[in-house]
Amino acid sequence: MKIVLLNDDSLPLSKGGAAVVMDSLMQGYKDNGHDVTLITTHQDETKGEIMSNGNVISILSNYPSKYRHHHCLGNPKMSSMLSQVFEEIKPDAVHAHNIHAHLTYEGLLIAKKYTSRIILTAHDVFLVAFSRVRGRRFESLALKGKPVRMHWWEHLLSVGRKYWPLRNATIRRILKESGTKVVAISEAQKKFLEANNIKVAAVIHNSTQVSSPVSQEDVNAFRNHLKLTGPTILFGGRLSEDKGIRVLLEAFKILLKNCPSAQILITGESDRVADVFTDFPELKDSIVHAGWLSQKEMRQAYAASAVVTTPSLCFDPFNIMNIEAMANGKPVVASVLGGAPEIIDDGVTGTIVNPRDTEQFAKALTSLLSNPEKAEEMGRKGRERVEQNFSLEKQSNKYIQLLNICNQQPIN
Repeated sequence: MKIVLLNDDSLPLSKGGAAVVMDSLMQGYKDNGHDVTLITTHQDETKGEIMSNGNVISILSNYPSKYRHHHCLGNPKMSSMLSQVFEEIKPDAVHAHNIHAHLTYEGLLIAKKYTSRIILTAHDVFLVAFSRVRGRRFESLALKGKPVRMHWWEHLLSVGRKYWPLRNATIRRILKESGTKVVAISEAQKKFLEANNIKVAAVIHNSTQVSSPVSQEDVNAFRNHLKLTGPTILFGGRLSEDKGIRVLLEAFKILLKNCPSAQILITGESDRVADVFTDFPELKDSIVHAGWLSQKEMRQAYAASAVVTTPSLCFDPFNIMNIEAMANGKPVVASVLGGAPEIIDDGVTGTIVNPRDTEQFAKALTSLLSNPEKAEEMGRKGRERVEQNFSLEKQSNKYIQLLNICNQQPIN
């Protein structure tokens, strides 16, 4: 098959997990003998409207982000360029990922002109929500195992004047008219989407590569470079309330009473680091920030850490750091508020906690830092779990099966 992947951004410039997953899946499709083209976007007008580099085609999309909730439904200029690219490729199948910022949902209707094999993987909540799903109501329902059914006033409160009341209904119409099959990346996400009127065709978990361990020489060099001297907790991503940085630091203050040499290694966003230090000045000497790292450097970061934590307070359908940590032989202390309980075997490959429970969060981290043998055993079992349940081969085979099922339905 000639398969077209759609995603608003791509590696190496992208900082999002969807681009990492899509890049691996692209290789998985190729390994199965398919011809794969990625259509993505760029925002640099000097590069022209459409640029091609091998099997990657990038379309110019540069507009004020405040119009995002209108633009995502369709844009004449983007549709024209997408039509041109599709006409040249004439794909047998289209697999959309994140298209809610640049490539637009109208691209699915364009794809319908060429194929009935159209699927969209929902990597987040934006088929339904205008911003991240968070707050006390969400947390209360999540702890009971119930999904949030969003109300219009919650959308309005989350984005204010950017709220566009026709957005969600239009997205649902486009999905139906194009015959697009929606894929959730966790059972928790499936429940959320279906509670908010998005039909889900399948649940297909993300995957990651399981590579040979990083050499001790490289681990030592990485730790020396960043001045990591004590047992290390790895936290990655945005330094925001909804990703759990503050609850982590509150728990870390308790942890330091028993593990005074412990450190937190933060990878990712850097422009809010000063704010973190301002609010937690007593922790400044125990926090190391490495900034955004390459995939190779991230493997070194995992190897250099004793435990990885993902304490999201927002609905995190499938935090890719969880399986990356396990693939690199590290235990994970993860949030119960999302898809992590489907990934981590609680008490076997890591620990599931409510990040709001500071004492329990600190206890889970302390237990692994103070017991290296336990952490190593959990890491070993985590690596086995990834090999058995979250392999690229398993993920790509499931997607190919779904694409073949789609082909049994004729284009209207």
